[in-house]
Amino acid sequence: MPMNNRNLYVNLLHIGAAMVILCLLGMTIILLCIVFTPHLPSFEVTSLTVTPLPINATAQQNQTVFFHFEGLMQNPNSVLAVWYKKPHLELWFNQFSVASVALEPPHLSNGIQINIPFQVEFTVGSQKVLGEVEVQRRAHGSVNFGITLHAWIKYIFGGIGSKPHFLSLKCYPLQVAFSPQYSVGNESDIGMLVAPNQCHVD
Repeated sequence: MPMNNRNLYVNLLHIGAAMVILCLLGMTIILLCIVFTPHLPSFEVTSLTVTPLPINATAQQNQTVFFHFEGLMQNPNSVLAVWYKKPHLELWFNQFSVASVALEPPHLSNGIQINIPFQVEFTVGSQKVLGEVEVQRRAHGSVNFGITLHAWIKYIFGGIGSKPHFLSLKCYPLQVAFSPQYSVGNESDIGMLVAPNQCHVD
């Protein structure tokens, strides 16, 4: 093979090898960007039981309503863990906040999906709220509530953490259905969530 052709062949090999390396490097960078781009954790209310519903409240009474939550929390990140600080749930009715409660901070490892039960007791003392709940139940046989999860979160990889930022996920509407056998004196009726609700960024 003539020297000129040999040099051309070697140069082409070098150029081809360089292009392959650049392509592999570009694909690696894209893959790392995809893997390390943080995605917000998700929260879904899978069960909500209300016992008892305060139908027969008087103006002088403060009723205690028990809201038993069960939710599915998921970390969609494959390599990033999620750290929570000061998480709390806020209960909504007719677009008004009626109660809130602090939660034990969960720790979600990378790519882990777990069921976290919440048993929360709210004390509702507003006669106006109780009256509106009763009206909605009488009219529809069900009551719509809303829940918002508030927390500071940051993403962690190894010992490196991102800057904390505030997360607010709202679940609405949460339709809680009650027995069609309505009775004013029936305070043992139990309301249950009609269907799970996927929360969205508020």
